[in-house]
Amino acid sequence: MRPTRIALLVVLLAALFAAGCGASGEGVDETTPTGEDAAPIGASQLVAQFRQASGGTQLRGTATPDAAWEQLGLGLDPTPRQQGRYGTFTVYVVEAGHDEAVDSLLSDKETAKPLAEDANGIYWDFDELANSYVAHKRYGPNVVLAWWNERPEPGTDARFERLDALLQEATAG
Repeated sequence: MRPTRIALLVVLLAALFAAGCGASGEGVDETTPTGEDAAPIGASQLVAQFRQASGGTQLRGTATPDAAWEQLGLGLDPTPRQQGRYGTFTVYVVEAGHDEAVDSLLSDKETAKPLAEDANGIYWDFDELANSYVAHKRYGPNVVLAWWNERPEPGTDARFERLDALLQEATAG
Protein backbone atom coordinates (compact mmCIF):
# COMPACT_ATOMS: atom_id res chain seq x y z
CA MET A 1 0.00 0.00 0.00
CA ARG A 2 1.09 3.53 -0.68
CA PRO A 3 1.82 5.82 2.32
CA THR A 4 -1.20 8.07 1.58
CA ARG A 5 -3.55 5.08 1.60
CA ILE A 6 -2.05 3.85 4.87
CA ALA A 7 -2.46 7.31 6.41
CA LEU A 8 -6.06 7.48 5.21
CA LEU A 9 -6.76 4.01 6.61
CA VAL A 10 -5.25 5.00 9.98
CA VAL A 11 -7.38 8.16 10.10
CA LEU A 12 -10.55 6.21 9.25
CA LEU A 13 -9.82 3.54 11.83
CA ALA A 14 -9.12 6.16 14.47
CA ALA A 15 -12.41 7.92 13.67
CA LEU A 16 -14.35 4.66 13.84
CA PHE A 17 -12.68 3.73 17.11
CA ALA A 18 -13.38 7.14 18.67
CA ALA A 19 -17.02 7.03 17.55
CA GLY A 20 -17.50 3.57 19.03
CA CYS A 21 -15.80 4.02 22.41
CA GLY A 22 -18.35 4.07 25.18
CA ALA A 23 -21.20 4.39 22.73
CA SER A 24 -22.88 1.06 23.17
CA GLY A 25 -26.13 2.77 24.10
CA GLU A 26 -27.01 0.07 26.62
CA GLY A 27 -28.91 1.55 29.52
CA VAL A 28 -28.47 5.11 28.26
CA ASP A 29 -31.53 7.28 28.03
CA GLU A 30 -30.89 9.92 25.37
CA THR A 31 -33.25 12.30 27.18
CA THR A 32 -31.51 12.00 30.55
CA PRO A 33 -31.95 15.35 32.31
CA THR A 34 -28.60 15.06 34.07
CA GLY A 35 -26.78 15.82 30.82
CA GLU A 36 -24.34 12.92 30.95
CA ASP A 37 -23.34 13.72 27.35
CA ALA A 38 -22.54 17.34 28.23
CA ALA A 39 -18.98 18.60 28.57
CA PRO A 40 -17.33 17.99 31.95
CA ILE A 41 -17.20 20.91 34.37
CA GLY A 42 -14.14 21.82 36.42
CA ALA A 43 -14.23 22.26 40.19
CA SER A 44 -13.39 25.97 40.08
CA GLN A 45 -16.07 26.56 37.44
CA LEU A 46 -18.63 24.66 39.55
CA VAL A 47 -17.68 26.71 42.63
CA ALA A 48 -18.21 29.95 40.69
CA GLN A 49 -21.47 28.78 39.09
CA PHE A 50 -22.84 27.51 42.43
CA ARG A 51 -21.95 30.79 44.15
CA GLN A 52 -23.75 32.77 41.47
CA ALA A 53 -26.81 30.48 41.38
CA SER A 54 -27.12 30.40 45.19
CA GLY A 55 -26.73 34.11 45.71
CA GLY A 56 -23.35 33.85 47.39
CA THR A 57 -22.96 30.45 49.07
CA GLN A 58 -19.33 29.43 48.71
CA LEU A 59 -18.38 25.80 48.15
CA ARG A 60 -14.99 24.82 49.56
CA GLY A 61 -12.70 21.84 49.29
CA THR A 62 -13.64 19.43 52.08
CA ALA A 63 -10.92 16.79 52.06
CA THR A 64 -7.37 16.06 51.09
CA PRO A 65 -7.23 16.21 47.29
CA ASP A 66 -7.67 12.92 45.49
CA ALA A 67 -6.32 12.11 42.04
CA ALA A 68 -9.78 11.04 40.83
CA TRP A 69 -11.96 13.86 42.17
CA GLU A 70 -12.25 17.03 44.15
CA GLN A 71 -14.69 17.09 47.08
CA LEU A 72 -16.64 20.29 47.68
CA GLY A 73 -19.02 21.28 50.44
CA LEU A 74 -19.78 24.02 52.93
CA GLY A 75 -16.47 23.56 54.73
CA LEU A 76 -15.67 22.40 58.23
CA ASP A 77 -17.82 24.99 60.00
CA PRO A 78 -20.98 25.78 58.02
CA THR A 79 -23.25 28.42 59.47
CA PRO A 80 -26.53 27.30 61.05
CA ARG A 81 -28.31 29.06 58.18
CA GLN A 82 -26.33 27.10 55.56
CA GLN A 83 -26.87 23.82 57.42
CA GLY A 84 -30.60 24.48 57.68
CA ARG A 85 -30.82 25.51 54.04
CA TYR A 86 -28.80 22.67 52.47
CA GLY A 87 -28.14 19.99 55.10
CA THR A 88 -25.03 17.81 55.02
CA PHE A 89 -23.63 17.10 51.58
CA THR A 90 -20.55 16.61 49.46
CA VAL A 91 -20.21 17.39 45.78
CA TYR A 92 -17.66 15.28 43.91
CA VAL A 93 -16.17 16.76 40.75
CA VAL A 94 -14.48 13.88 38.95
CA GLU A 95 -11.29 14.73 37.08
CA ALA A 96 -10.92 14.00 33.37
CA GLY A 97 -9.68 10.49 32.67
CA HIS A 98 -11.26 9.02 35.82
CA ASP A 99 -14.67 8.02 34.45
CA GLU A 100 -14.64 4.86 36.59
CA ALA A 101 -14.71 7.12 39.66
CA VAL A 102 -18.26 8.26 38.78
CA ASP A 103 -19.33 4.62 38.74
CA SER A 104 -17.67 4.01 42.12
CA LEU A 105 -19.50 6.99 43.64
CA LEU A 106 -22.80 5.50 42.43
CA SER A 107 -22.01 2.06 43.87
CA ASP A 108 -22.58 0.39 47.24
CA LYS A 109 -19.52 1.17 49.36
CA GLU A 110 -19.36 -2.34 50.86
CA THR A 111 -20.15 -4.54 47.86
CA ALA A 112 -19.06 -2.23 45.01
CA LYS A 113 -22.26 -3.20 43.17
CA PRO A 114 -24.04 -0.39 41.30
CA LEU A 115 -26.84 1.28 43.25
CA ALA A 116 -30.34 1.26 41.76
CA GLU A 117 -31.53 4.55 40.30
CA ASP A 118 -35.03 5.68 41.27
CA ALA A 119 -37.50 7.56 39.06
CA ASN A 120 -35.99 10.90 40.15
CA GLY A 121 -32.44 9.96 39.16
CA ILE A 122 -31.39 9.36 42.77
CA TYR A 123 -29.23 6.44 43.87
CA TRP A 124 -29.89 5.56 47.53
CA ASP A 125 -27.31 4.06 49.89
CA PHE A 126 -27.59 3.52 53.65
CA ASP A 127 -24.77 5.03 55.72
CA GLU A 128 -24.50 2.87 58.84
CA LEU A 129 -22.24 5.33 60.67
CA ALA A 130 -24.72 8.18 60.21
CA ASN A 131 -27.73 5.84 60.52
CA SER A 132 -29.32 7.59 57.56
CA TYR A 133 -29.74 7.30 53.83
CA VAL A 134 -27.52 9.11 51.38
CA ALA A 135 -29.00 10.39 48.14
CA HIS A 136 -26.48 10.30 45.29
CA LYS A 137 -27.34 12.17 42.11
CA ARG A 138 -25.31 12.70 38.96
CA TYR A 139 -25.08 16.02 37.13
CA GLY A 140 -23.48 15.99 33.72
CA PRO A 141 -20.72 13.51 33.04
CA ASN A 142 -18.54 14.24 36.07
CA VAL A 143 -20.41 15.74 39.05
CA VAL A 144 -22.02 13.62 41.79
CA LEU A 145 -23.90 14.95 44.82
CA ALA A 146 -23.97 12.92 48.04
CA TRP A 147 -26.62 14.30 50.44
CA TRP A 148 -27.43 12.79 53.86
CA ASN A 149 -31.18 12.85 54.55
CA GLU A 150 -30.75 12.27 58.32
CA ARG A 151 -33.46 9.57 58.29
CA PRO A 152 -33.43 5.75 58.36
CA GLU A 153 -35.51 5.58 55.16
CA PRO A 154 -34.98 7.07 51.68
CA GLY A 155 -36.56 10.45 51.05
CA THR A 156 -35.73 14.02 50.17
CA ASP A 157 -36.87 17.34 51.53
CA ALA A 158 -36.63 21.05 50.68
CA ARG A 159 -32.88 21.09 51.43
CA PHE A 160 -32.22 18.45 48.78
CA GLU A 161 -34.56 20.17 46.32
CA ARG A 162 -32.60 23.44 46.75
CA LEU A 163 -29.27 21.69 46.17
CA ASP A 164 -30.66 19.77 43.22
CA ALA A 165 -31.92 22.95 41.54
CA LEU A 166 -28.64 24.76 42.20
CA LEU A 167 -26.52 21.93 40.83
CA GLN A 168 -28.73 21.58 37.76
CA GLU A 169 -28.30 25.29 37.08
CA ALA A 170 -24.57 25.31 37.89
CA THR A 171 -23.81 22.35 35.63
CA ALA A 172 -26.06 23.32 32.71
CA GLY A 173 -23.99 24.00 29.59
